[in-house]
Amino acid sequence: MYLLNTPEYKIEDFFDELLIGRHNNQKNNFLKTRLLSIKSFLIDAQDNYQILGADKSLHTNVEQELINIPTDIKLCDGIPRTISSAEMEKVYNTYLVDKPESEKIGRKVYNSILANTYHNLCPYCSHREVKTVDHYLPKSKFASFAITPINLLPCCSDCNKDKLDDYILNEDKMLIHPYFDDISSHDWLECIVVEDTWPITFSYNVSDTIGDPVLESRIKYQFLLLNLSKLYADNATREFNKRVKSLVKEYNSNTSNNAINFLDDNLYSYRHDNKNSWQSKMFEALRNSDWFLQSAIPELEKFYTRDKLRKIFKS
Repeated sequence: MYLLNTPEYKIEDFFDELLIGRHNNQKNNFLKTRLLSIKSFLIDAQDNYQILGADKSLHTNVEQELINIPTDIKLCDGIPRTISSAEMEKVYNTYLVDKPESEKIGRKVYNSILANTYHNLCPYCSHREVKTVDHYLPKSKFASFAITPINLLPCCSDCNKDKLDDYILNEDKMLIHPYFDDISSHDWLECIVVEDTWPITFSYNVSDTIGDPVLESRIKYQFLLLNLSKLYADNATREFNKRVKSLVKEYNSNTSNNAINFLDDNLYSYRHDNKNSWQSKMFEALRNSDWFLQSAIPELEKFYTRDKLRKIFKS
């Protein structure tokens, strides 16, 4: 969960060009004509989204599966005066996403959203690789935001799948919005070493001491929805297994230090990058565990042998 830069594009930057060369006939109920008639409406909706997002009030949005064309817009007889969420979804998939090799403006906008990341990490889980774009407010329920860049987020496939259209318009259930919610100053992630358990195992949770009840509830909701506890714990177990050899070497070179210098060096490096990363919290948990420092470290070399681990992971 980390803050992103505001998207490079706004609707007014690409909307007209997005519609160039698009079919506009009876077969699609003159979709292009109808889209052009709601350009101002989409821009106003976008600007209001920006205001609500900055004010942490996106939960006050009202579902809108049908966009009504303004009454002052004149249309020829027979042209519908609405645009459905299904049609806006088609506009997103066909006009914006387009094909990977497309050089049209829609794909340029889409690619700019995909590229707006920190080292290509998904802003929802801060771990997996970004491969797709997610609608923060689902396009099936909020037709006016289907192609609005401020509602489109770079995302990994797993988080996108877990999230789907799951959303609750409650203040304390809104997912952390990467364009508006900077939680980096909060020490919100906790990790502990599960004592008397081999191989070394970790447990991750959201802190109860964030200090902002609404923010704490939102983080906990996202943590549960995206199953981040298991993701982080599994990653930590694998990462620890990779570090065992170095950890044992440090311990054997100075048993009185209990490899504390090794743990502190790693903790400092990860904290410098992100104090709430699962890696930072893993080393913090190891450093703070009396059981690990006093009982587990002296047993690591004996326990973490190839034959021993093979038996454990098969059981």
